[in-house]
Amino acid sequence: MSVLIIINGAVAMKNIRISMVVLIFFCTSIGITNMVFASDEANAERIVKLLPADFKPAFTRDTVIKLNAIVSRSFDAINEYDAIIKGVRNAVAKATTAGMSVGAKPDAEEKVAQINRLYDQAKLALVDMMAAVKELKNSGEEYNKAILAGMIDFVEDVEREVSVQRVKLEKMLAAT
Repeated sequence: MSVLIIINGAVAMKNIRISMVVLIFFCTSIGITNMVFASDEANAERIVKLLPADFKPAFTRDTVIKLNAIVSRSFDAINEYDAIIKGVRNAVAKATTAGMSVGAKPDAEEKVAQINRLYDQAKLALVDMMAAVKELKNSGEEYNKAILAGMIDFVEDVEREVSVQRVKLEKMLAAT
């Protein structure tokens, strides 16, 4: 009988420990939840109070028109590039294979010239963007640095992508 009581006592102690752990966890989670809700409410109040004062346009009207025009030129160049690059690669591949047709190389050179024209457009857009950024920074005008960085990255990426393909295609043609 005493063995049974000890076993039951051990089971009871185990149940008490589990109950205590559950109770502590439950109380702690309620406390944490209340702290999270309280901090969320404080943040919500702070955000509501800050929004009207912090709301500013990313750029002045003139600046956004100027920057968007540059980004638009890069966008046009990359769209045209995307539309023609497959055909240009095919033409260069035909011109560089053994037993090519007589008109394959001039056709490929003409298509690579289109890529060169797009590279010139992308390069000019990048030069214009860097000049506009320099002018913007020197003007003292407030602007959104993240949006400006995104615009710069886009224009740089377009120039880089077209440039890499241009060099690769010209090297392939020069090897024939």
